Amino acid sequence: MCRPGGVCIALTKQNFTLKYDTNIPRQVGLAGSSAIVSATLKCLMKFYNITDNDLPKPIRANFILSVETDELFITAGLQDRVVQVYEGLVYMDFSKKLMDEQGYGNYASMDMSNLPPFWLAYLSDPSDSGRIHSNIQQRWLSGESVVVEAMRSFAELTDQARAAIKERDWSRLAQLMDQNFELRRWR
Repeated sequence: MCRPGGVCIALTKQNFTLKYDTNIPRQVGLAGSSAIVSATLKCLMKFYNITDNDLPKPIRANFILSVETDELFITAGLQDRVVQVYEGLVYMDFSKKLMDEQGYGNYASMDMSNLPPFWLAYLSDPSDSGRIHSNIQQRWLSGESVVVEAMRSFAELTDQARAAIKERDWSRLAQLMDQNFELRRWR
């Protein structure tokens, strides 16, 4: 097994069977495909005795993304994979400088013990989230100003949300979540 960057991990020859079942609804933007790939990698790591030292969490998130994009041809980004690897509330900084220098962002786990209750709502007949987001990466790479500016705004909202969570300012967090949603809808 070789991880991004060319570092290879020798695996023993062992057979295994993989079966999965999920209750994540399809195509509602809840990262169902990445959850399956993330869980599969976690099982394989345990099966082959691969540790966090062998495959560090930031590299693992990149690896999961590469499986989805290069093998399954799914349009995706790192956010869902980072959350799945770190297993919880994670602050993520994807600044271009960090991504260029180290190949991944800076990720910081955050305390969830004092968060207010959150509710998840979804439609039983959703639109295809992959189709909706399919051209965003190309628009970003092309330097389309509306997309670049939206990404800057998302980063600012993220920094403000992190501060609101640390300060336990739940009304401010709700406002920021609304702003994030409106920005996503507009783009």
